[in-house]
Amino acid sequence: MTPTPSASRPPACPPPPLTTPPEAPPNTDYLDELLRRGKWTLLVLAVCYVYGDVTVARPLKPDPRQDQWLLMASPLPTLAISVLYVALSTYWGPRYMANRGPVTGLRPYMMAYNAFQVVFCAYIFWEAGMGGWFGSYSFVCQRCDYSNNPMAVRMLHAGYWYLVSKFLDFIDTLFFVLNKKTEHISLLHVCHHAMMPVCIWYGIKHHSGGHTTLTFLLNSLVHVVMYLYYMLAAMGPRVRPYLWWKKYLTKLQMVQFSTVIVQNFLVLLVDCNIPSVLLVWTSGVSFLFFFLFTDFYIKEYRRKSKTQASTRRERLSGLRSVMEGAASLSPDLRGLTLTSPAAEVTQLVTVRSRAAL
Repeated sequence: MTPTPSASRPPACPPPPLTTPPEAPPNTDYLDELLRRGKWTLLVLAVCYVYGDVTVARPLKPDPRQDQWLLMASPLPTLAISVLYVALSTYWGPRYMANRGPVTGLRPYMMAYNAFQVVFCAYIFWEAGMGGWFGSYSFVCQRCDYSNNPMAVRMLHAGYWYLVSKFLDFIDTLFFVLNKKTEHISLLHVCHHAMMPVCIWYGIKHHSGGHTTLTFLLNSLVHVVMYLYYMLAAMGPRVRPYLWWKKYLTKLQMVQFSTVIVQNFLVLLVDCNIPSVLLVWTSGVSFLFFFLFTDFYIKEYRRKSKTQASTRRERLSGLRSVMEGAASLSPDLRGLTLTSPAAEVTQLVTVRSRAAL
């Protein structure tokens, strides 16, 4: 047989090039949701500014003791910083990070920041207490002292540092953005952070002591506990099993707002010369945050607990069905019962082993 010349053979077809399917574009629906939250926050912020400028700044005289202090000459710088915060946390920041991975190496900075906030908020709480609430102040009616009395000046400084602390609170949202944990940048979170500096500015500028200072006494105490939680959570998975008390932190915040509302109501029962516009404002803000925190608590804990309980019931029901089916095949399995949830795995292994026999 004459071999066929190699030249007469048809050339082999090259294998098709390996191609990878195109990557799916990242889901950016959350960006629209963040933008919507930012718009609502700016609306609430505008209402706060107008209310403060019309109903607080015009009828009440400013406190002259703080005229030369940073940010206290006008509310506009504080308003501008709050607006910039909303834009960075709900628009510019998330869009910049949309096609990037989470920033690594932030844990030491987060721990240092939270540790500083614990100490700083504890200092404000102590100063507000020593400025009156640990001694001479009345829970029912406490007028503002505009003199240079050392106690009054101490309360004035505590209120100013409390205002500064609200700007430092913005940094925790920055960590959320850099870590791409946008689910934590809720309407409650952004609205609470953005509103507080503007609301506090008018209170400190026009009524820097007395009845309404209970707000920052309680809030500073709550923030000590809150930033302690954040600091422990930043330590990593080995600590998180011990942070079961997170939901009680939300309850503590709700108690804080309830206390302020009750305190403002008690003023109506006595003859007390405290500006009603401030009482309405602090009560309104407390009602708003009480509602938002209650809504958050129900969604985060109550509904999640019900969902987990329902899932567990379905799992147990399915396991019982497996046991009943296996018992119908083997009389030896009819005595098996699911005595406790902790026995799930043991019982399932027993069922499968006996069924195999």
